[in-house]
Amino acid sequence: MRALFFLVPPLLAAWAGNLGPVAPTNTDRPVAMPLADAGADVRADAERGSDARSDSDAPPPPVPACVKVQSQAIFSGSGYDHVVSIDNGCTKDADCQVSTDLATDSLAVSVPSGETRDLVTYRGSPSSEFTADVKCSLRK
Repeated sequence: MRALFFLVPPLLAAWAGNLGPVAPTNTDRPVAMPLADAGADVRADAERGSDARSDSDAPPPPVPACVKVQSQAIFSGSGYDHVVSIDNGCTKDADCQVSTDLATDSLAVSVPSGETRDLVTYRGSPSSEFTADVKCSLRK
């Protein structure tokens, strides 16, 4: 036991000596341009009209403002259940397509006005995180 006590300080000193600077010391690499400078180029292109877009040309949002979407991973004994909740606060019914980065097959769901639908997109997943892709349109 006494031999181990004498080995610990040299090991700690060797470990502490291996800690180098956190920032890279290679100065031969180019330095990234600050974001403010990159924005100036984008503004100049927009003024020349190369990427100018009016508000009327903007695509509609994937989900109307009155439809709220929430996603959560709920632990169950065998893994995580991925649940996407769609709350329709609109005056019209909504037809939605739901997929995730882990469950790429699209699910269709109809959500009546004033109601909420919960969809389980993956059961027993090893991942506690996922990203939902929801697109909804209101019925006419």
